[in-house]
Amino acid sequence: MHIKQRQLPKLDFNLPNVPAVLQRIYAARGILDESQLDKQLQTLLPFTSLKGIDAACLRLEKAVCEQQRILIIGDFDADGATSTAVAITALRAMGAKFVEFLVPNRFEFGYGLTPGIVELAHRWKPDLIITVDNGIASLEGVDRANTLGIDVLITDHHLPGEKLPSACAIVNPNQEGCQFLSKSIAGVGVIFYVMLALRRQLINANWFKDMNIPTPNMASFLDLVALGTVADVVGLDQNNRIMVNQGMARIRQGLCREGIKALIEISGRECERLRESDLGFAIAPRLNAAGRLDDMALGIECLITTDAERARDYCQQLDELNQERKQIESDMKEQAMLVLDKLSLNPDKNNHLPIALCLLINLASRSYWYFSGTNEGTLS
Repeated sequence: MHIKQRQLPKLDFNLPNVPAVLQRIYAARGILDESQLDKQLQTLLPFTSLKGIDAACLRLEKAVCEQQRILIIGDFDADGATSTAVAITALRAMGAKFVEFLVPNRFEFGYGLTPGIVELAHRWKPDLIITVDNGIASLEGVDRANTLGIDVLITDHHLPGEKLPSACAIVNPNQEGCQFLSKSIAGVGVIFYVMLALRRQLINANWFKDMNIPTPNMASFLDLVALGTVADVVGLDQNNRIMVNQGMARIRQGLCREGIKALIEISGRECERLRESDLGFAIAPRLNAAGRLDDMALGIECLITTDAERARDYCQQLDELNQERKQIESDMKEQAMLVLDKLSLNPDKNNHLPIALCLLINLASRSYWYFSGTNEGTLS
């Protein structure tokens, strides 16, 4: 019997030194040219192509040089936690003395820079609010901040709506007119780029020399960038791949912050043998558990502390929250299966199961709603 071989589409490769099988694997990841395999930091896209970066740097330079009060508003997932940690540690390393953070309780305030969060933030009397991994949809919150005399700098990577907030600067590669090529960059990558640009701005202003401050090595923040990028499951284009690869190299050498070391230890891994998948399946869930069940401030404190013992204490709390999260999800799965069993034993009047069944989990009340056809109910 003659079996006709499937003809694979012809691809325009420029990988002369790569075996054919690897060429196909690379092609599946969007790599068609040998230059795309370069993982050196020098290959990173320039921050100059980010729309809004100049306005952001000017406002940040003013805030740092005048020692204004800066408040970071983060998100409650691992990308948000690492983004907040990058902003705080980088700004402090550049000489900012009054930098704090606030992460909204998702159950009380919802998502992003809401008017309620601005009112809460106003108690700290900030001169500048910086959003990380959020803010592009916070029109009302930014308006409220403007009314209170608080400038807002938005750094985000989510898709914008038709109207943008009235912020003093917006850095988001997905906003219209931005020429930055890495559209799949995570929130932590965006704030890393903003801090990278601010460092250059302050060097040009002789800030570090005049204030006798060591010029920060921005590569030292790549452990956080790698963790946040992998945790947010963004596409690993060449730019993201470089940052993750370089961050992983630092982690494997033990050149990472105490909080990440402690998270690796409590996850039963070793720094020198850590894999990218460990970040996604072992480290990130412990950070995410804090934002889902309690307060992401715990995760951020873990990432910014320089005390090893304190880091281990934070990690122990994060691990306990993660165990609780696993138990809750297991219980909900069991309840969901009971609902499915009940439906299969009691079909509707037409003797058919519903076309669709939707289970909506509510971790706030630890209950869920189910919808099937035109019927609905709740299980606690």
